[in-house]
Amino acid sequence: MSSSATAHRIPSTTSTSSGSLDLPHVSLSEGSKGSEVQRLQAVLIRLKYLGGRADGDFGPKTKEALARFQRDWRQTPDGAYGPETRTALQKALTPVHKPAVVSRPSPNSEPRNGVDIDAIILHHTGTNRISVDLATLRSRGSRRVSSHYLIAPTGTVYQLVPDSRAAWHAGVSSLHGVTQPSVNARSIGIEITNDGTGLTPFTEAQYLALERLVPYLARTYKVPKENIVGHRDVAPDRKTDPADNFEWERVRRAVDAIV
Repeated sequence: MSSSATAHRIPSTTSTSSGSLDLPHVSLSEGSKGSEVQRLQAVLIRLKYLGGRADGDFGPKTKEALARFQRDWRQTPDGAYGPETRTALQKALTPVHKPAVVSRPSPNSEPRNGVDIDAIILHHTGTNRISVDLATLRSRGSRRVSSHYLIAPTGTVYQLVPDSRAAWHAGVSSLHGVTQPSVNARSIGIEITNDGTGLTPFTEAQYLALERLVPYLARTYKVPKENIVGHRDVAPDRKTDPADNFEWERVRRAVDAIV
């Protein structure tokens, strides 16, 4: 590869995937030229950040396309290609699919009124009975509550409220001290059937479902990792969910693998 600047080889820090084979292993910036730039451009075209064709010339359009990708992945948008951006591109090339869901619509929701989704809130239900939880989250009674998703001990994922609407799951709460827009308006709520005593284990099937659902949502809505929290984090004076025995590390590892 020829370049107007010295190229430095980038060590691979993640396991090889079908997408990572297309990514250059050298640093690139505006003014670089050659086959490595062409490979980078092909990836940006594949991810729909760059139009046209891969011509091997790292000009202003390629720089701006890379900077837009970096902004989306919360990196410094300098438009230069290096190790951090390579890792993010590898993750972006990894396909992520929504797990199968069973639709059980709840009436307890409202419009988001244009507020973007930027948080995911995890809860435990306070019971070990999926039938009770479904009834509660779909009730039209005086204490109307809901969530977008409910995960049964079997790992079945129920969708109660469409992502496009605000579910009533967070109550009086704040995200990192911010109360407006409301947590309900800006978040996806996931309930996990568990009594919350800290003595009843969350099931392996529930963790496996969360390891697919949470990364999918985080990728789809570009949710910052620091905004994937528990109900106790947004309402610390009122709530303790998910319970102390919930293995957050499993969820965070799954998210780190693709976001």
